[in-house]
Parts: sequence; structure tokens; C-alpha cells
Amino acid sequence: MSAADSPAPPVTAVMPDVTGGNALRTQEQMDGTQVRFEDATGKDREVVDPQAWRVCGSRPGANQRITSYPVTLLVAPTTESCPEGASG
Repeated sequence: MSAADSPAPPVTAVMPDVTGGNALRTQEQMDGTQVRFEDATGKDREVVDPQAWRVCGSRPGANQRITSYPVTLLVAPTTESCPEGASG
């Protein structure tokens, strides 16, 4: 069987563009979707209060198919800038 004959993975959903949004509100808007936070700055800090963090990007990226869960929101504290290349 060739790659062209292989069934495509099921499309479960498409990742919205949530870049720049508040991490808590984004999590609430994705109700029912398993979401995890990752410190986009590389400092590996735990996100205890998502209200104090902004979304810098996501995995999968915006407008990409979500084929596995949880989706990852790459976040930075609202007092810091998003690092370059943090779009997922």
C-alpha cells in the first residue's frame, strides 16, 4: 500500500489563532479541549495562574489540524514579551 492509499488521520478540530490572547480566557474558550501550558521563554516555569500569562503560540499552530491531545499553549507572563519564534 502506498502513502497515497493510506487513510488520512481523522480531522478532529482546527486550532484557532489564539496568539496574543490571555491564557486563562483561551483555555476557557477551548472548553472541552485538553490544554496544557508551556513556558515559551524557555525558563520552564509552571503556569499556576493562567490569568497572568499571554499566549505566544500553540502546538499545533494556528489553522492546523488538531490530531492529538492535549494541545499546547506556548505562554509568557504578561509582564514579559513573547520570544521570537514562539509560534509553535
